[in-house]
Amino acid sequence: MTHDEFVDLQLAHQSSGLTLKSYLKQIGTSYSTYNYWRKKFCSSDDPTRDLAPINIRRATSSAHSFSGDAPIGVSLLFPNGLQAHFGIG
Repeated sequence: MTHDEFVDLQLAHQSSGLTLKSYLKQIGTSYSTYNYWRKKFCSSDDPTRDLAPINIRRATSSAHSFSGDAPIGVSLLFPNGLQAHFGIG
């Protein structure tokens, strides 16, 4: 398995809405095989290992609100539900 194939597998799992073990069972991959590749590709030598992906989306014109109630800055919403806002508002 290549690194790109492993990343594709992780993305497919995330979009499936299933638990990891259920998804792996569905595609016919054992949990121990997944962990082997996870440890191989997520080594501590990888400088991007602890980085979370950031998606920057431009607001649609209907979402613009200049009434003063919209925060100005950047908000980060983490997978665990934590939200961090940097800026005004």
